[in-house]
Amino acid sequence: MAVLQDNAGAGRQWHLFELGEAPVAPKGTFKAKVIDIRDEFGVERRKFDDPSQTEKVDLTAFLFGFRDRAGQPHRIDTRPMKISGNEKSNLFSFLKGLTGASPRMGWDYMELKGSECLVTIEHVLSKDGLKTYAQIAAVSPLPDGFADVPPPQAQAAVPAAARSGVPAGRGTARAVAMAAPAPVAVEAQPAADDPLPF
Repeated sequence: MAVLQDNAGAGRQWHLFELGEAPVAPKGTFKAKVIDIRDEFGVERRKFDDPSQTEKVDLTAFLFGFRDRAGQPHRIDTRPMKISGNEKSNLFSFLKGLTGASPRMGWDYMELKGSECLVTIEHVLSKDGLKTYAQIAAVSPLPDGFADVPPPQAQAAVPAAARSGVPAGRGTARAVAMAAPAPVAVEAQPAADDPLPF
């Protein structure tokens, strides 16, 4: 039997996956892959309503892998969720967000391993304000056609005047600067021999 420490109101982070001392994942929205799902059964934890009492519950957590815009791999997991099909449960809401539909009763959500989605990550300060944690703020299915879109290509440097359509020597610097397009983020692709699955 697994006994998790002080999960009721203590403010400690606890997880079903051991991620080690990896750097904090960047905040933002990223294309990610479900790389693992872990269930733990009969876990003893404090009751939410009454922390002086304990209960045995079955928990699950999802592990996602993604690459940031520089191509660096990151992993992030969900907090453990009670395995429950109740419409008000965290797991039900999470699966609905991940798949875009209400989960069916009796469905084995383990078949989501390897599926791709969008993950939004936020940064949260510890209660003492000394440490920053990354946590999943939202998940959603990939939009139609998103998986088939090639990554953006780096654009050749073009003088601002040429992009603005204002002939050289005419107009003001302010007009040229306003007409210049925003920089394009280039998402790096993993090398062909890269062993990471995301």
